[in-house]
Amino acid sequence: MNSAVVYEVLGDTPNSLKFSRNSLNKAAGLYSDSVKSMLYANYSFLMPKSTSDSSDFYLTKAQEIAIRFKDQRSQLFINQLKSDKFLEKGDTQKALTVILEALQIAQRNKWEYHEIVGLDYYAHYFLKLKKIDSAIICYNRSYNLAKTNGFITFKIEILKSLQKCYELKGDKENKAATNNLLVAALEEEKNSNKNFIGDYFTYYNTQQELNNLATQTKNNRWVIALLVGFSILLSSILIFIYVLYKKLRKSASLQIVLNEKITKQNILLTQSDEFKAKLVSMLAHDFRSPLATTLSMASLMKEENTFNKAELTVFYNSLESEVNTLLRTFDSILQWVKKQYSGYTATLENVELHGLIEEAAAIHQSLFHSKKLTFSNLIDKTITLTTDKEIIQFINRNLIHNAIKFSPEGGTITVALEKSDTEILVSIKDEGSGMTPDQINRLFSFGTTTRSPVDQSAGVALTICKDFITKVHGRIWAESIPGQGSIFFYALPN
Repeated sequence: MNSAVVYEVLGDTPNSLKFSRNSLNKAAGLYSDSVKSMLYANYSFLMPKSTSDSSDFYLTKAQEIAIRFKDQRSQLFINQLKSDKFLEKGDTQKALTVILEALQIAQRNKWEYHEIVGLDYYAHYFLKLKKIDSAIICYNRSYNLAKTNGFITFKIEILKSLQKCYELKGDKENKAATNNLLVAALEEEKNSNKNFIGDYFTYYNTQQELNNLATQTKNNRWVIALLVGFSILLSSILIFIYVLYKKLRKSASLQIVLNEKITKQNILLTQSDEFKAKLVSMLAHDFRSPLATTLSMASLMKEENTFNKAELTVFYNSLESEVNTLLRTFDSILQWVKKQYSGYTATLENVELHGLIEEAAAIHQSLFHSKKLTFSNLIDKTITLTTDKEIIQFINRNLIHNAIKFSPEGGTITVALEKSDTEILVSIKDEGSGMTPDQINRLFSFGTTTRSPVDQSAGVALTICKDFITKVHGRIWAESIPGQGSIFFYALPN
């Protein structure tokens, strides 16, 4: 049946029908087997090419089996197929019911792949009703899911659908923006395929060279052994042995070079595995707790009659804070992962440090206002530096946000600069509760934010700040005395 579906995707309908019918013949002897549910559903999906009545018949049988065996995946797929049939018949209300039921199954089981497909059906429903804006909302949501979960092919197809929607709407600006995203997605898919194929062939060719060299070396040793035996009788063969010896040395040297190359590749693979392990550890630590808290608060808020308006407001504010924390963490991780995987190269440009600090602080104006904080930028406006602006701004934004987070209401945050012949040193000082030496030691490493005076997103951000600043040959650290505030420093080559 899978082969039949592939033939259908390739446009080979005769072979698609041939394989699908063969699959039904093979399944005829199966009694009360749940595999028949998806088998019949796929056959129903393929049958409209020939007979719609047969399609309805097998879809009904598929649903009966899926319900009997409580197969939620089959029920989800069947509902999506039924929605298409309802839309074709003009019964939009029934179509909406099965579409939403399929989406609920996908979301309840956290099946992101099926949720993206379900949102596509939902968008088709809205397009049928000529509700283009609602369809765009569905496509944007499915695009974000595809982007979050790394479904590159899904991103491309969704962006194509969004383009058509904006074209129908006459929205040239969003159509152009979507086109730019589509170009980037296509380039991402191209680079992904190219990198994989290139790495594979490099590895394969290196292995082939090693195999050939090993065979050649083995043959050479056999020849040398024979020549040594004959050298007892013929002194002239000593010259020939010497020549072969030199040849063997050359082959051995070449083999050493190739072994070193493979060793370097293995080191890179090991580093990649360590990075993935760090990333998984970080994600588990920095997302599980706030997500669990958010879900608990959401569950509590369902009980509308239990809480008064003031209590609900507290819940809403707490929920908003948790979500903002997650978003900051997610943004930090995305930037870090992007640079880790893309073979990051610093982009150097002249930057004016006073302006960069002002720009980074401006993002947090609402936080400054809510806590009545004073921001003092003491950096001379004439100080410039050649470095990577994106990295420096990432560090500035996170250090300023961290200072705001742990400053008392009405406090002052001070940014200063010291310059030597070799370095430019930037400091960001707050008037918070400060940190112990043990807390400072655990600031800049994965999964060590517990009991530190930073929230989870800030803990991740500080770790990434340290990783980033090493890429521009800088360093970062913190100093503090409990009860007297903290100072975060970073230094860059002058």
